[in-house]
Parts: sequence; C-alpha cells; structure tokens
Amino acid sequence: MTTIITDPLKDGYDFFITDKWGKEYHFKIITFDVPSGKLSIAVENAEETDNYHPRKMEVLSDYDVDIEAAELKLKAKVKKEINHKSLRMNDEGYIEIKNDSLQGVILADWDMDISEPMFSVDGKKITAQELSKLLSPYGAFKFRLEIIDPSE
Repeated sequence: MTTIITDPLKDGYDFFITDKWGKEYHFKIITFDVPSGKLSIAVENAEETDNYHPRKMEVLSDYDVDIEAAELKLKAKVKKEINHKSLRMNDEGYIEIKNDSLQGVILADWDMDISEPMFSVDGKKITAQELSKLLSPYGAFKFRLEIIDPSE
C-alpha cells in the first residue's frame, strides 16, 4: 500500500473560480507522481463544518502527461462540478432533489462509524436518513446507482 504524504492545502497553488450563480470558490491544486502515473488534485480551501464538506476532485494521468494539460482537465472538472446542483429548496423550505438526479460523494473516514454512512451532495453533508427522505417522493420509481472512481 502506498502512502501519499503530499498535502494539497499546504503544498498546492491557489485556484479561484466562480460558478454560474456568482459564488466564488477557492481551491488548492497540486500534481504529483503516484505508482500509476501523475495525480492532479483540487481541494476546496474551505472549512469543514457539521453541514459542509469541502469538495475534492482528482484526475489521474499517464507518467508522460504534460502537467499543464492535466491540470487544465482538472480545472474543467472543477468547473463542471461547481456548476451542477443536485439539491434545491422547495417553496416550503425543504431540500429536494433537482431534475430527478442526485450526484455526490460517499464520505468515508477510518474513524467514522460506517453503520451511519454520510454523503456530500453539492458540498452539503447529508445522513443516510436524510438521503432516504430525499428519495421518499420517488416511491415505486426505478433508479440507477452508479459508483464512479474519483479520478474519472
């Protein structure tokens, strides 16, 4: 098992980007060698709270990649993610799924109690119970669950 000791928040360079709604985000970007090639990572430079999980995106490239090209691909991925919203507030002030599509991250931590999984959607932390409530209006509908490698 390979241990990566690079800290993007400490060692990365600043990247500022604004979403299509005018909100500015601050990311730190770094590219480094890993056993399978070069890994480019963008980590949102924001405080994690009980409700918010800073976003993290990555792109895995071949060893001989032009680093600038790899990081441009990563920046395009950041732009795409910050411009996609899966959640919205309804007229009653409750969060609901927007456009019948939900995408996010399954949060994992070695210290975490895996019997209560947590998710991050649009940067907002949600519990399995909250996810269940979001899905409740879709009873009897079919669904597709797709697990995606973070570097894709």
